[in-house]
Amino acid sequence: MAKCLIESSLLLIPVLTIAESLAVIKKNIEMKFPVNDIITLLDERLEFNLAESTNKDLILSEIWDDEFSNELKNLKLEYGTSQGNKKLREKIGEKLNVDRNQIVITNGAAFGIFLSMLCLCEESEEVITVQPNFPPTMDLIEGLGFKRVLVKLHFEEEYRIDINKLFSQITNKTRLIILVSPLNPTGTIHTKEEILEISERLNIQYPNCRLIIDETYREATYGNNDIIPTYAGLRDNIITISSLSKCHGVPGLRIGWLQSSDKKFIEQVGIAKMNTIISNSVLDEFVALKVLNKEIEIFKNRKIHSIAGFELIKTWVEQNNELISWIEPKAGALCCIKLKEERFTKDNIEEFYTLSKAIGIQIANGEWFGESKRYFRLGFGYLELEKLELSLNKLSEILKKTTANKVQNGYSR
Repeated sequence: MAKCLIESSLLLIPVLTIAESLAVIKKNIEMKFPVNDIITLLDERLEFNLAESTNKDLILSEIWDDEFSNELKNLKLEYGTSQGNKKLREKIGEKLNVDRNQIVITNGAAFGIFLSMLCLCEESEEVITVQPNFPPTMDLIEGLGFKRVLVKLHFEEEYRIDINKLFSQITNKTRLIILVSPLNPTGTIHTKEEILEISERLNIQYPNCRLIIDETYREATYGNNDIIPTYAGLRDNIITISSLSKCHGVPGLRIGWLQSSDKKFIEQVGIAKMNTIISNSVLDEFVALKVLNKEIEIFKNRKIHSIAGFELIKTWVEQNNELISWIEPKAGALCCIKLKEERFTKDNIEEFYTLSKAIGIQIANGEWFGESKRYFRLGFGYLELEKLELSLNKLSEILKKTTANKVQNGYSR
């Protein structure tokens, strides 16, 4: 669709200026997917990246050995299968304690959500998700032509979900509810009791509605903390989604998975996958299996790194508690920071972001996720610790400078 719009717009160049034609193209594309500055995480990488939410990037040498090398040399670069590599699905099935036939390998977690919407929803039907949230999860709903319903979560309530409020938004046209646990951008979680209550009430009141739990950050815990249990296999109306991107530090591999105990749905997903991307890259699936085979070692190193980063952030928040507040995350190498109302006006908030960018600090501002700029996501698992500490020190200086300017401009502290 977008390609057709671009081609038709370019035909106007003889009668419009190039700038005018590009404006037409931009307007048509925005009708499908709104512009969101989170794309700068891909295209504009600043030196001090506090915006990234992954664990530190895995390097191939961490999983490379003679067996890897020999198998890679003999890897046949054929088509993959619609559900994905059998051994990879078996390995994921072991992690989730479900049968491999309940799993479809996807191009990241986002594609699993895409396929679920595509298979479960018809035009004019509704998809509910929470706000704040990962932008593509929210924007994809309307982009595919479905009605988007957002349930607002609040910093002051520690982003907990009000189940009665959620159900007040559900109608007979609601086909899918998408929750994220741990939540991006806050690292907060939904409890098992909450998920069970939602699932059971759906079975009774709205049996045609499914519940997706995006568990992308589930295994990104700190220090000696146990990994959060999966919701896979908990109820037949629950679909779980995850990937290797965040916890394992391999977002460039583009390997995720979708799990459901509904055999017909899994079959539909496989067909939809074939009709969109054919299959995953067999090279990606090969490397993904090697990553999972060394998962214990990978997690051990990253949990040590993350707890050190977490402690740096916690200390930093305490040192600046007159200016900022936070909600302590339960998992995921990320947290949500709030610029306090009594210390930051709208102008000071803009200055905070401007000064940060000017010295190479990359911050994920709240507007990316459906919040205001008063809030921002701060990642603590991506940078090396020395660089993280340096970034936080620089950020402290900016916080103080912007509030100092506030006093000079005559605002009350």
